[in-house]
Amino acid sequence: MINWDNIRYNIESAANDFEKLEINLQSIVPINLDKEFTILRNQLIQARNKIYDEQNFDYANKLDYSFDLLFGLKLYKILNNEMNFTARDATNNDVWRYLSVRVIPDIVHSRWDLNADHFFKISRRIWLKTIWWYVHLSWHIDEEGTYQILKNNTTDTILQLVERPGIGFNEDVFREIMLQYKHYDDSSRELFRHVLKLNTAQLKVRSPELVKGGVVGYVEKLFETVKE
Repeated sequence: MINWDNIRYNIESAANDFEKLEINLQSIVPINLDKEFTILRNQLIQARNKIYDEQNFDYANKLDYSFDLLFGLKLYKILNNEMNFTARDATNNDVWRYLSVRVIPDIVHSRWDLNADHFFKISRRIWLKTIWWYVHLSWHIDEEGTYQILKNNTTDTILQLVERPGIGFNEDVFREIMLQYKHYDDSSRELFRHVLKLNTAQLKVRSPELVKGGVVGYVEKLFETVKE
């Protein structure tokens, strides 16, 4: 079993290994892993391959939000259920850099080419980190339930939710926001952006649990206020 606390992999180490990556016709090298990470890599590759087959992504010119969501759900499930991964582990950028550069660089490359920002360089934009937190902060009952409330969103939704400074970790509030948001037609994403902004301001002065209706009532009021 992987001991996530033992991973030490700073930006300098990631940059050095990233420079050594070479793209072949069918793979990226080198990938040399200890046994526990080989098991994880194999599970994630199998999940990726199944998504490709089901969605015909082999014929896509460029992967997009659909892949972010589908692979994000599998990443979340495999890490949490099979690898004893927790939200505490997910706050460690060393973990995400290691997974991106050393464990599944080929999967990250398929989404973002060799864009260092999404591999390791900018912590809030490390792709694996953003899609894990996107699923975590949106989780609703199970994998299928979460997919249903997120399927009509876009990459911008991920950026707004996960990259927003100072979002904190009030999971119940963010999960309720995502649950209620699916009922709104918001093609411009302005409603979502304003609700998150208002929530950031409100959390400084009130506790959602103490509002009439609790977290559900608090989030309903956020949407009502922004819609006025």
